[in-house]
Amino acid sequence: MTEPAPTRFLLYIDILGFSEMTKSDPRSVARTYAILNKLNVHRDKAFKTIVFSDTVLVYNPIGARNDEDRNFYVWYLAEAAEDLYSRLVGQDIWFRAVLIAGEFNHYQLENLDAFYGKALIDAYQSEKRLPLIGLALHSSCLPYNRFFRVSPFTDDFSFVYLSRPLEYLHAASGDGYPFANRIVSDHSPALPEGVRYLSDIYRLMRTHPEPLVRAKALTTWDFHARRYPGMVAALVANNFSLDALAPPGTWDIAVKTLEENIRHNKRAGAGSQMSVSITPQRPRKPGKAIF
Repeated sequence: MTEPAPTRFLLYIDILGFSEMTKSDPRSVARTYAILNKLNVHRDKAFKTIVFSDTVLVYNPIGARNDEDRNFYVWYLAEAAEDLYSRLVGQDIWFRAVLIAGEFNHYQLENLDAFYGKALIDAYQSEKRLPLIGLALHSSCLPYNRFFRVSPFTDDFSFVYLSRPLEYLHAASGDGYPFANRIVSDHSPALPEGVRYLSDIYRLMRTHPEPLVRAKALTTWDFHARRYPGMVAALVANNFSLDALAPPGTWDIAVKTLEENIRHNKRAGAGSQMSVSITPQRPRKPGKAIF
């Protein structure tokens, strides 16, 4: 008997290392929440978001009526993960997420919110056993994925390549580098962001003191190395210089934009009530009062 097509989709995000962050770097906790608060998905009334501690849930409260709706929900929920990935580049804050279809419920009672369902349980259990950084797409969502490159990971999940500019460059260059034409920047304007991400993943898998963290980074790196072998080899051989991929200066404007975005997100949440309340205050040195 054919199972009915799914109507609900859930993006389950786990902020990695949140416990240690809470204990040793509370400023980053405020920054993380400030970044989560700015995600583009909040602007779309088709979705609702719930955050508790290190877990973020994004879902469609109104069920899909047809495949067009399903395509839309999977597309926008994957883009929510892509948006978070983009905002966290250069922040040394990482996440692991799964996108899954299934039934779940969210009820607002008089004194509390009740959120439960099989999809939530499946997402929670699956996310914990996937050694990766980034997004994994469940097989229940695969038929409705139209815009993201994926590779098989387990029987039920596929790894999602969240940097579409890397994919665009790979297609344009045929994976041969350096690519001779500067016009490639028109097709992959945000490529420096993807290269910075690869550089940080490479550093993480080589230098992080925790073996489990290195393992997650290694898995993520391996997927990119297998998908983009020429690109990854050129970057590693040239210390992740963009000049290894195209003529010098091809992405100069994009590099400046990336640096500005990283600085902007570094300051996210600074001075907010949350940041002030959780960040230890340095004692003031005695001195003359200033009026």
